[in-house]
Amino acid sequence: MLYAKNDSQRIKDELVAIKKHNKPLYDLIIDLYKWIDKEFSKDTIITMIYRNSSEQDATYSFSDKYKKKPWKSPHQFWQACDLRVWIYTDEEIDKIVKYLNNKYNNSNYYRWTAKDHKVGSGASHFHIQYYKK
Repeated sequence: MLYAKNDSQRIKDELVAIKKHNKPLYDLIIDLYKWIDKEFSKDTIITMIYRNSSEQDATYSFSDKYKKKPWKSPHQFWQACDLRVWIYTDEEIDKIVKYLNNKYNNSNYYRWTAKDHKVGSGASHFHIQYYKK
């Protein structure tokens, strides 16, 4: 199943809105959810889609690099989403990243489509960004 983190109404609303703002990313999310269900019989849980400037500042407030020169996030332009990572094994995460990058990198404005990385708190974070060329 495809879920919003903590059954968040905001994320549910943003998943509907992303169809208007970036339909190719919406299609990617649906494709990924179906692929994960088929491959691993696991859920896909979205934790973030849209982020405004205030949220961007709060997210990176720990970063001296950001404080010196703030940057914009693809989230601020409806070009990214984040997924809950801890429900997948390391092997599954690697397969998800490879699946998305192999399938979408060639048509993506960004150099890469998906990665699992650490965020400020040290927690693992699964980030997807897509804007069709």
